Amino acid sequence: MTANILLVGLGGIGSNLLELVAPALSRCGLKAIVSIMDDDLVDESNLGHQRFSKKDIGSTKVSALAKRLNLLPNVSIQPIEEKLTNMSQLDDYDFIIVAVDRMAPRQLVHNTRSQWLDLRCQGDGYIVLDNSTEPDIITMIPGNENATSCQIEGAYEFQNIEFGFSICATIGAQWLLQKIRQFHGYETKAPSFQMGSITNGELRLSGVTH
Repeated sequence: MTANILLVGLGGIGSNLLELVAPALSRCGLKAIVSIMDDDLVDESNLGHQRFSKKDIGSTKVSALAKRLNLLPNVSIQPIEEKLTNMSQLDDYDFIIVAVDRMAPRQLVHNTRSQWLDLRCQGDGYIVLDNSTEPDIITMIPGNENATSCQIEGAYEFQNIEFGFSICATIGAQWLLQKIRQFHGYETKAPSFQMGSITNGELRLSGVTH
C-alpha cells in the first residue's frame, strides 16, 4: 500500500521538510509518492535557509529537489511546476501539507477531504494547524493576502537568519511520518495545533486551552 502525498510550497519550510521526511520514509520502508508543487525558480536569496545550493540557481525548486531525492528507494518524488490555484489540483491525495506564504492556497487545502497540515512561520515564530484543529482556533489565527518571507524584513542586512522554518519543517516531518504509519495500521499520535517562538516558548491564543 502506497501513500499519496502532496507538499505545496518548497521554500524554507517545505524544502527542509522534504529533506527530513523522504530519507526517513525510505529507511523505514514506507512506500510513498510525494508530489511537490511550486512554480518558483531557485534564487540566490533562497540560499542559507532553504535546501538549495548555488548549482541549483535558475532551476525550478521542484526539479532540483526531485533530482536529488529520487535516488532514494521506496519514495517517488513527483515535481509539479505550478501554483496551487483551484480545488481540482488537490484531488486524490491521502495527505496534503501546505507550506506557502499566502492565505488563498491554504484555504483551498483546508476545504479538501484529505488529511491536511498547514505550516506557517516568520522569524523564530511558528504556527501549526491541521484538519483536527477546531475551526474557532483557525479563524482566530491572523492571515495574510500578500506573500511574506519566513525571514523578517532586513534579516540578511543585519546578518540574522532565524529558524522558525526549521521548527515547522521538523513538526511537519513528524506529522507526516506518523500519519503514514497510521495509514499502514500502526497506532500512533501525530502533532496537532501549536503556536510558539523558539526564543519565547509556547504562545497561547486568549481563551484557548490545548
